[in-house]
Amino acid sequence: MDRVVEMYFLPPIAIARVGGSDNPLEAFEWDTDVSTHGAHQTVIKPSVTLDVGADGSLRPYIPNVIRFKDGDQLRPAAPFFELWLRVQSSHDGEVREERATPARLAQLGASIDNLQFNVTVANCKAQRRTGSPACSYIARLEVSGTDHERKPLLAISPHTPGQEPLVYPDRPIPLGAFQVIKPAPATAMGIDLSQIRVRFTPARGEVYGPPNAIAGPSSPGQPGDIIAAAILPGAIHEIVPARNRILNPNTPWSTYIMNAPGQTDPQPCDSYDGADVGDWRSWGVVDDTCDGVISAQLVVAGARFVATARVLSGVPDYAPDRRPFASLAADLADRELPPVEVSEQTIEQTSAEIADLFARVFETAGLMNLDAVRYKAIQSNINDPPPSNYPGLPQIDKRMMTKDDKPYVDLTPILLDSDEVAQQSDGVPFLPLPYSAVAMAAHAPLTDLITLRDFLRTRKEHVQRLIRPPYGRFSQFEEAPGKIPDPSFRDSRVSRDGLHDMRMPPFMRDSDENALSLTWRDYDTLMRFIDLLAEQAATDATSGPLRKA
Repeated sequence: MDRVVEMYFLPPIAIARVGGSDNPLEAFEWDTDVSTHGAHQTVIKPSVTLDVGADGSLRPYIPNVIRFKDGDQLRPAAPFFELWLRVQSSHDGEVREERATPARLAQLGASIDNLQFNVTVANCKAQRRTGSPACSYIARLEVSGTDHERKPLLAISPHTPGQEPLVYPDRPIPLGAFQVIKPAPATAMGIDLSQIRVRFTPARGEVYGPPNAIAGPSSPGQPGDIIAAAILPGAIHEIVPARNRILNPNTPWSTYIMNAPGQTDPQPCDSYDGADVGDWRSWGVVDDTCDGVISAQLVVAGARFVATARVLSGVPDYAPDRRPFASLAADLADRELPPVEVSEQTIEQTSAEIADLFARVFETAGLMNLDAVRYKAIQSNINDPPPSNYPGLPQIDKRMMTKDDKPYVDLTPILLDSDEVAQQSDGVPFLPLPYSAVAMAAHAPLTDLITLRDFLRTRKEHVQRLIRPPYGRFSQFEEAPGKIPDPSFRDSRVSRDGLHDMRMPPFMRDSDENALSLTWRDYDTLMRFIDLLAEQAATDATSGPLRKA
C-alpha cells in the first residue's frame, strides 16, 4: 500500500480582507492591458470563482465583472485552503504530491470521519500596548471533516487572575467564520470538487469600544501638516456605533497613553483612537481584524499527520489593480531562497524580473501622495532627533529632494528648485502635488524594458547611488559598528541608517518605522544586473567596427 509521508495546506498562508457585505469578493488575477491605449499597464480580469452553497458544496463559475461592493458595503476577500498529501508509491518508491480527497484517503486506509480541523484567531493589539493578556481577544473552533456548516468565530478575552477582561464572554467580538467545504466526486471548469477544502471568511470591518466611546474630536494634526489639511480640526464624529459599545471600560486599554514611562510602544506608536487628541489617552477602541492558525489532523495507518496554515485578516485593498513592489512573497524569497543567478545565460529572464520590479514601483508611486509622505518623513527625522548627516549621503531635513540634495536630485531641476515647490513662480506652472507628479514622470518611462535597460546601462553610478541599500546579512556586520553608514548595506545599530531620505523607495517606512528598502535578494539582483549591462556595454564598445580617423 502507498504510504503518506506528509500532509499540508496550499496555500500555506493567505490574506483575508474584511467587508460588510454577505457576499465574498469574486476571484480575479492580474493581467497586462494590451489594448491600443492600455500602455501595457496592469489590470485585473475575472478568474474561476467558487460559490459555496447552503449545504457547503461548491459551484465554479467565471464572473462577467468583478463586484467590489454591494450597495455601500464592501465585499470581503475570503480565502480557501486546500489539503494536500505527499505519498510514497509502493511500486517505485517515488514521492508524489496528491490532492487529499475522500476517495484517496480511503485507498490509504483513512477516512474524513477521522479528519479534524482546529482554528485559532486572535487580535492582540491592545495586549501588545498595555502588556495585559486580558486585553486580547481570541476565538477557537474544533470542526470535524464531515461538518460542513459555517461556524462563527466569536472572540472573548482570556481569563487572567487579577485582570478584568476587555471582551466579556456574553458579548463576544465576531472575527469571521470558518467552514469545511463539502467534497463532491466531480470536476467542473478545471476544478477538482472532490478536493478537501476549508474557507476562512473575515469579519465585517467594524470597531468596538466601551460604553463611553460615543463621540470625539478628530485629530487636529500639526501646524502646516498637509496630511491633516483635509480634516476639519475639532470636528466631532461618532467613535463607535451604539450596538458595538460592549467592551469593559475598566481595563488598561482605556487608560493607555503612548510613550509613558516604563512601557515599550509598538510602531507606529500613534495608530490608536485617542492619539493626537487631548492627553493622547486611548478611547478603548478595537477592531475585528485578526490573524491566526488553521490546522488539520488525521490518523493514517497508525500515524498522526498535522497540516498547518496561517491566515491574516486585514483592511480592504482599495487599489487591487496596483501591485506593491514590496510583497510578502519577496520577503519569504529573501529568507528562504539563494541569490538569483545573473549571467549572460540568464540575462533575458533577469531582465524580465527587473522590468516587473520597476513596473510595480511605478504602480506603487501612483498610489502615493509623495508630497505628504515627504513632509511626514522630514518631521520623523527632526523628532528623532537625528544625528549629524555625513558627506555623500542625501539630506535628512527640508532640503531633501530639492536643489540642495545634489547629486541625488538631477531630474526636473526647475520643479525642484526649492522647498517651496508647490508655489507658483515665473515660468513654472502651479502644481498642487509637485513631488507626486515628479514620481510619475520619472517612473513611467522605466516601465518600458528597452528604456529601462538603457537607463540602467548609461546611468549606472546614479542608479547605484540612488537606491537605498537593504539591511545587511549578519556575516557583513562588524562587532562594534561605527557611526558612519556603510554604502553597500545598512546596520540597525547605526542611527543614520534608519532615517528617511530621498533614496529609492523614498519616504516609505518599514514595520519598525525605519526607512524602507528593497529586500537584500532583490537589491543584490539589481546591482549585479546593472554590472552585467555595463560589462556588455564595455565589450560592445571595444569589439565594435573600426571607425575612420
